[in-house]
Amino acid sequence: MGVRLGIDTGGTFTDLIGIDSATGNLVVAKTPSTPARPVDAIMNAITSSEAGPETLEGISIGTTVATNALLQRTGATVIYVTTEGFTDVPHIQRMNRKHHFSLTWTKPEPLVERRNCLGVAERVDFHGNVLTPMTDEHLEDLAVRVAERLEEYPAGSTAIAVCLLFSYVNPTHELRLREFLQKRFPGVPVSLSHEVAPIWREYERGSTAIADSYVKPIMTAYIEEAFDAFSDGGVSAPWSLMKSNGGKTPADAAEAEPIKFLLSGLAGGIIAGHYFGQ
Repeated sequence: MGVRLGIDTGGTFTDLIGIDSATGNLVVAKTPSTPARPVDAIMNAITSSEAGPETLEGISIGTTVATNALLQRTGATVIYVTTEGFTDVPHIQRMNRKHHFSLTWTKPEPLVERRNCLGVAERVDFHGNVLTPMTDEHLEDLAVRVAERLEEYPAGSTAIAVCLLFSYVNPTHELRLREFLQKRFPGVPVSLSHEVAPIWREYERGSTAIADSYVKPIMTAYIEEAFDAFSDGGVSAPWSLMKSNGGKTPADAAEAEPIKFLLSGLAGGIIAGHYFGQ
């Protein structure tokens, strides 16, 4: 038996609390966060605690890395690919507003620029039937336009979000697009709407896919740095990230859908408050 740790990396402080499974003793530590490289604060907290790396049996981490990137607008440049004719959806959005007759209301600013919204010729109906097949010519035309957009941005700073009409019923075209884009643009992460938000309504599904792409490079770097730091620090215990719903995902699977960790740093506090409140 060993020590199980819970670590929260906030914007100001990184807090650690653990419990020794054998004795029931608590282990606590608090250290200033290191926003430029959050994993440094995690390692500082582990080092300053009474738990040695060899005693750890599991680590659960809650983080606001994705949250801060979204709020501070420091995420990736997103290339949005959607069914031809629907490229304006992220900017049209929904007409719901808090004050219907306010003359000063403005729409939320999308996480993707209008010029980076690209349409591809294809169409699936609401039953999942293919009305307009996605041909090789359509894919090649899209690749040319994506390449033009990527040339304007530094390597590693971009991501692609794909949201095709009714893909949650029939994801064939989205899956083909990912395979094509990953081969043509290796190293550029691709998010598919039917995987991150398999729901109806294009704006909700598309905006979720865009947000997933927006934070994906940052979360991927965070996870890779954590793996390296744990290896260098002699930490061999399995570790996981807390999701927005309070669940956990093993670290090696977390970078696939980083949107699930948007409220990671907040979920732990709610769960703890509920537990101790009872």
